Amino acid sequence: MSKLIYSRNGSETTESIDNASPMIKAIWAQAHSYGANIVRVRAEKNRFGTDTGRTFNSFHHGKVSVYKQKDKVHESNALYFARKIPLTKVNKGMQILEVASSLDVQDTLDTVDAIQYYSETSFFERLWNRIRYGTPMSITA
Repeated sequence: MSKLIYSRNGSETTESIDNASPMIKAIWAQAHSYGANIVRVRAEKNRFGTDTGRTFNSFHHGKVSVYKQKDKVHESNALYFARKIPLTKVNKGMQILEVASSLDVQDTLDTVDAIQYYSETSFFERLWNRIRYGTPMSITA
């Protein structure tokens, strides 16, 4: 399977998000509103769970992985995209979107939405929503 890689301005190895289809731009916009920096949509491999690195928190569900920079990153772990400005300063928001050519756009949008909900709500908020509305407690439920 081939993959397409989009970045904010494009480069030798990426396509500019401005040249993407409206469906790809919708994924970019949703991830950007969540505060994600990198989104990967794989063709075959499924991953589940969360990881915490020195620079990013990552959230994986099925074929979708969302990487969101931590609020505080030590200067020695700062990440740069093209410009020599740390990601935590001016380069905030979406930077890279990597998608498989066999992308299911609606499934990807739903997964990014679910990752946002489960990463931004507390256990007690999810418990209340479970009691009141029947919302699942976890993304894998």
